[in-house]
Amino acid sequence: MKRKQFLACMLAAALTLTLAALPASAVTFPDISSHWAKSYIEKMTEAGMFKGYDDGTFRPDNQLTASEALALCARTVGLNDDTASQIASDRKDEVDGILNGSQSWFYSEFAICLETGIISDTELKSLVQTGTLTQPITKEELSRYLVRAMQLGPMADHLTSYGMSFTDTASISQSDRPYVYLLNIYGIVQGDTDNAFGPKGDVTRAIMATMLSRAIAFMDERGISVDLPEYTDYKFKQGIITSADTGSSGITVLTLKGDLSGETMTVSLPSGVAVYENNMSATTSALTEGKHVRVCLNSSEEPYAVRLDGTLTSYTADLNDIDGNNVSVTLNGTSEQITMNRFTQVQLGSKTIGDRSIVDDSADYTSVVYQLDEQDNLVTIRFLGGTVKQPGFLSDITNNSNGSTTVLVRMFDGITRQYTIPADASVLVDNMAGSLSTAQEDKYVLLRISNEDGTVTSVNVDTDTDYVQGTVSGKTYQNTTSYSLTMKDWSTGKTHTYTLASGARVYYNGTAIRFSAVEKGWFLTAQLSSGKVDCLNCYPGETTVEGTLTARTFGTGDDSNLVMIQVTGSNGTVYSFQMDLTDMPTIKRGSSTSSIDRLRLGDSLEVTLDDGEVDIITASFSGTTVKGTIQRITQESGGNSLDILLTDGSQVTYSMDSLTTVTQNGKEVSFDTLKPGYTISMQVSGDYISEITVQQGTDDSTTIDGTVVYINTSDKTILLRSSSNDTLVTINVTSSTNYMEWNGTKIYFSSLAAGDWIQINGSYSGTEFNASLILRHS
Repeated sequence: MKRKQFLACMLAAALTLTLAALPASAVTFPDISSHWAKSYIEKMTEAGMFKGYDDGTFRPDNQLTASEALALCARTVGLNDDTASQIASDRKDEVDGILNGSQSWFYSEFAICLETGIISDTELKSLVQTGTLTQPITKEELSRYLVRAMQLGPMADHLTSYGMSFTDTASISQSDRPYVYLLNIYGIVQGDTDNAFGPKGDVTRAIMATMLSRAIAFMDERGISVDLPEYTDYKFKQGIITSADTGSSGITVLTLKGDLSGETMTVSLPSGVAVYENNMSATTSALTEGKHVRVCLNSSEEPYAVRLDGTLTSYTADLNDIDGNNVSVTLNGTSEQITMNRFTQVQLGSKTIGDRSIVDDSADYTSVVYQLDEQDNLVTIRFLGGTVKQPGFLSDITNNSNGSTTVLVRMFDGITRQYTIPADASVLVDNMAGSLSTAQEDKYVLLRISNEDGTVTSVNVDTDTDYVQGTVSGKTYQNTTSYSLTMKDWSTGKTHTYTLASGARVYYNGTAIRFSAVEKGWFLTAQLSSGKVDCLNCYPGETTVEGTLTARTFGTGDDSNLVMIQVTGSNGTVYSFQMDLTDMPTIKRGSSTSSIDRLRLGDSLEVTLDDGEVDIITASFSGTTVKGTIQRITQESGGNSLDILLTDGSQVTYSMDSLTTVTQNGKEVSFDTLKPGYTISMQVSGDYISEITVQQGTDDSTTIDGTVVYINTSDKTILLRSSSNDTLVTINVTSSTNYMEWNGTKIYFSSLAAGDWIQINGSYSGTEFNASLILRHS
């Protein structure tokens, strides 16, 4: 049993004097032979909780001080040695600051008391300041600490009724009655021969041994298991139970609603999975609708335990301060402190969702909305007001006619996002008032973005500090204090080696790590100082972005070999991806190979980046099919729209653009084919039409010319920008198509390239043009 292993190795100084090294079970004490607590004393001695004195006695009537009682309560929790040692190390400075060097033999136990909630730092400081820590402890005081050690503190705090039959119940302090009540109903404490509890009486070694023995037996019987967020590393899924169905095989299918995202998750729990409610062992029958649950996953991401937190209670409070994980708030006029842990889900405004690492203590948040579970753990917290920092590098700057500026910012993770800078946003260049210009492209920028509406409120450009982005190629250690990093520069493709500056900071996904943990293939942003790496921000080498295709733009002029797609995520974030038409990534639609010219607005895209470059695009259409009759057609320079009378009698307006396909008898036809009164079937996403199916109409043009935008060698098609109306037209070529230079020299399909100006003879088939002759201008 872990508790016995831990207890046996813990320091027992000040509780006893050292006894000769005999097996614990063989120790006998002549002064307890007829004592009422004999069996409990022997159990706790065997468990290593107590030892006897040098003269071989136990002295059962000796009083315990508060510090000794707290140390024993800490050992009751049952932590393993490694966790106990880590807690002691992490809280050493805090404990030392409170105790000022006194009671040093109990530092480890006091650290555990603070971590597990047996005592708060405020309570411990009070004991030290008043001298009570070294004074005898009373039974009612011990009851409070012992209940907390048993992980039942929150249960006691939430009790509203706790009637007891002790003859001296009225003498129990009001604040301690819930704790005494729980110990009484669970059989840890009983009345004496007069049914009195004796709340103000001192705690002797015999009384302590009795209460500890019963408490530990209760914890073992109920399967109480402590779960300390900061000292666990398992993966997890959590949310509100919406359904739980157990089949004949014993497998329970659990459906959860995400805490802040609201997404639906389904988890299959194996038969016999461990279930805990209020830290006590339970069964799958406790998994009922409306309860909050955390599913613990092993290294293979399979469920091995489930922890029920009961129902969540929501609060709205004013924010006073953020100090690390501690959040100070004013709730209903009272100051409170809530603490974020690694399980806490965090939302900034109405958009960004993550863990506590996304909180910016300088963001000027004004209030919070948070939820506590029945154990008083902070499950979710939403910070309102204020801004979030978004660092990156300016990759494109476009000034708009309304005074705003559109910028593309390449983030530390290598993904490019698009932002619109309002005309009234504050702009600093090297910490001085300035304006954005193309001269600042590739320079570091820090955006401040409103948590509420996503508006950029300020921009700060740094043109002095040097940065480099790329992927890790290797790392070396010259000696114990000198390290170097080899990386492939994202922009040049060249490999460079940099020495780490003394005290260089290293982060992975925003969390501080050691340089030794950096892995080959990671994407990183390195901040340089005097040619050395001062700070490293690392991210996975491969990352994925999901969203809806909202724009596709082919370059012109010197950029005619480039294409840019814009993907809008579910939270409204706009991502931009630039690709070289001569070196395109793999594009798939489902399991079939596709191409850039086959992507449609409204497509759901999954864009996978490797080393900061687009590697794979997987497309699918996420809309729905509707049918109706065209009532009106509107053609405008910015796009076209259709007023449709749907089959259910409702009338809606849908927009369409050059990417919308119109199909007749399995072939694409011109938009001009559409007429009021036509019955059509449409693939729609929101108010946008991606595909229309009609029954009639073609175009009979025989010549078209323009600039080659993209060549699809596998489909034998050419995407042409028509010189007559600047629209994109798909040109189909066959084995009978002829190719010539303008001077009559014979060429081949493989001779054509993006940017060529060509004239094509042939005929339309729908909106696609079948080429019989292609003439290339030199």
